[in-house]
Amino acid sequence: MKRIISFALALLLTGAVFAFADEEAEVYRQIYLGAEGLQQKHGAALSLIELKDRGIAPVLAEALGELLLNQNSYLEPSEKELYGRTVRMLAVALGEFKYNEAASLLWDVVQQVSDPLAKSEAILALGKMRAADYAERIALMLRNFDIAPGLDRQADEKIAYGCIVALEKLKDPRGYMPVFYSMDSWYTLRVRQQAERSLPNIVADPTDSIKELLRNETADRKLLALKQNAISQAAAPRKLEAALLALDIGQATLPHDRTEAKTLGDLRKLAIRTLIGLQSKGEEPVTYLVLSYNNGFDDEERLLALQAMGTNGGDGAAGALRDIILKLDRDQKAGLTDETRNRMAKAAIENAGITKNKLVRSAFLAVISNDKWSGGIILAAQNAAKALP
Repeated sequence: MKRIISFALALLLTGAVFAFADEEAEVYRQIYLGAEGLQQKHGAALSLIELKDRGIAPVLAEALGELLLNQNSYLEPSEKELYGRTVRMLAVALGEFKYNEAASLLWDVVQQVSDPLAKSEAILALGKMRAADYAERIALMLRNFDIAPGLDRQADEKIAYGCIVALEKLKDPRGYMPVFYSMDSWYTLRVRQQAERSLPNIVADPTDSIKELLRNETADRKLLALKQNAISQAAAPRKLEAALLALDIGQATLPHDRTEAKTLGDLRKLAIRTLIGLQSKGEEPVTYLVLSYNNGFDDEERLLALQAMGTNGGDGAAGALRDIILKLDRDQKAGLTDETRNRMAKAAIENAGITKNKLVRSAFLAVISNDKWSGGIILAAQNAAKALP
């Protein structure tokens, strides 16, 4: 409180000179300082704001400081409502003018004013003016809201909304995790959707946060985190890091029920799609892909694994595809056949052909010489064999 008094008195007693586009702003300043009632102060502040001149920002800050200094003077319900509207109006204007000198006053609004919309607008203003010194405090505030609402659920949600948008503007990595949790917290759909829109704009490369979420969160939140990996601006190698970790965790986690098993399957499928989309190469993904083929939640996961091995094209992937085709061929000779096996065989042959790797030749020859296969599958193997270098 002493700091607010010092701020206000410094402005009032030093006779600070402000640069205005015309004399009208100074007239309104004098009117505001001479206003006796809150209604007059509100009107004078509104007239100043309507000038749309950044030169009046110091006067608006002075007005806000004066309101904070005297807020205990407005105790009637009608006065408290008008007080809140006036503070909100000043906070919005200071944010629009990006008047950083008022940042400390805006944070005082957050801490001292009871009106939740006033708090929210003050936080939004800090975001608009890129007041980086307050990013950690806003992130901590949102994190606490994410855990559970207080006694006034609606009030907390209004303030949380301001925190989410402000953290998007501030683009501080410390804001990423609280906004992520806001997408999956107790808030109404409007707030959760805003968190979903804001999150990708906070940091260009959220890979470290995403990997932390993959390691420590529930299956649903792991999947939510990997979806953010897919749309982030991170470089391809970083996205692949997260995708491979998701595959590892998705296969190592023992599901508690079928619902969780499906979610983990969706996690693995999204990870495999990332490998395909980014043309992942090398040996590291192959073990995971073979596991997804052998133990996939459904046929979609198994087919995606075959596609990713074909896209990979390395010796490890080609060797795995060869072994898969030869296993299916042995089963076919033994009379183990059904529509699903035929579907997998054709997909494995086609993706093995995509590798253009000589390691798959023996598998194609085995299929071609096995007259128990359908004509379509034999033809697929013949065409794939012809395309090899």
